Amino acid sequence: MKKRILLVLLAMLVGMTMIMASCGGGGSTPEEPMTLEKYVKDDAEVQNAIDSAMNDSNVLVEIKENAIIYTFDLSTMEGYTEELAHSEEIQAALQSALDSAGGTFGGIAKSIEDASGITGITTVVNYTWGDEVVVSKTFTSADAPADSSGN
Repeated sequence: MKKRILLVLLAMLVGMTMIMASCGGGGSTPEEPMTLEKYVKDDAEVQNAIDSAMNDSNVLVEIKENAIIYTFDLSTMEGYTEELAHSEEIQAALQSALDSAGGTFGGIAKSIEDASGITGITTVVNYTWGDEVVVSKTFTSADAPADSSGN
């Protein structure tokens, strides 16, 4: 399951980055700085890419201010029960998976910052049971792996 989730997220990252790179930075005024939320609302292609990615997976993707929020509702995933989702073992395993995926989620924030010109983007990953968050972690571009090409 973890591998499938990461593949879906990477596909969304590639799609969003390519669309953002081709669209430019968008318009903002000094009084009203551009946020990722405004950027997406102003660009139907980006919104369509997000909607398409959500239709192809069981992850909810929301953009609020400068945060990309991925929500995985365990109550809709096969094999999870409420008791299991609230168990310390599962929560520790999910937290460990998030800790080891910092480069991926930090890379999403960095790639979108680079493509859009908007700074301060965060990637938030929530595992929920219905409306209750059971595990959450926030990533920034600082969590992205160092550029191995020397740029």
